[in-house]
Amino acid sequence: MKHVLIFVVLLVLGNAAFSQPIISYKTKTSANATDRTKILDLVRAEQYKYVQQELIFVVKKLNLFGGYAWFEGEAQRKDGRKIIVDEYSDCCHVEALLKKNGGKWYIVKSSSFSTDVWWYGLWDDYRLPRDMFFIN
Repeated sequence: MKHVLIFVVLLVLGNAAFSQPIISYKTKTSANATDRTKILDLVRAEQYKYVQQELIFVVKKLNLFGGYAWFEGEAQRKDGRKIIVDEYSDCCHVEALLKKNGGKWYIVKSSSFSTDVWWYGLWDDYRLPRDMFFIN
C-alpha cells in the first residue's frame, strides 16, 4: 500500500512538472510583442477579406499552448466609425484558432460576428486543453 501511494504521488508530481502551461498574451509586453503583433495582424488581414473594413481589436483572450493560439476579441473600425455588417450577424466579436509552423503563424479556423458558438469542441479536435478557450 505504501508503494502504491508513493507511485501515485510521484505520478501526479511528474505530470505537473512536465505539463505545459497556458500562456496569456492578452496584454502586450516586450517579451510577447512580436508574436502577439503577428497573430493580431494575421487575424486583421483575414477579417478584412470578409468585411472590407480596417479593424482593430480589443483583446479579450489570446492564449497560447503547444504551438497553438486562441484569440477572442471585439472588433472596432480603425477610423472609429460603426462596423457595417448584415442584419444576420452578431457584431462585433471575432475568434480564431492559429497554429505556429516553421516559425510562422497560420489561421486554422476563424469566424467573425457569428450567431453561434462555432468553436465549441475545438479542444477535442486539436487535442488542446479546454482552459485555453475559457481562461482570460
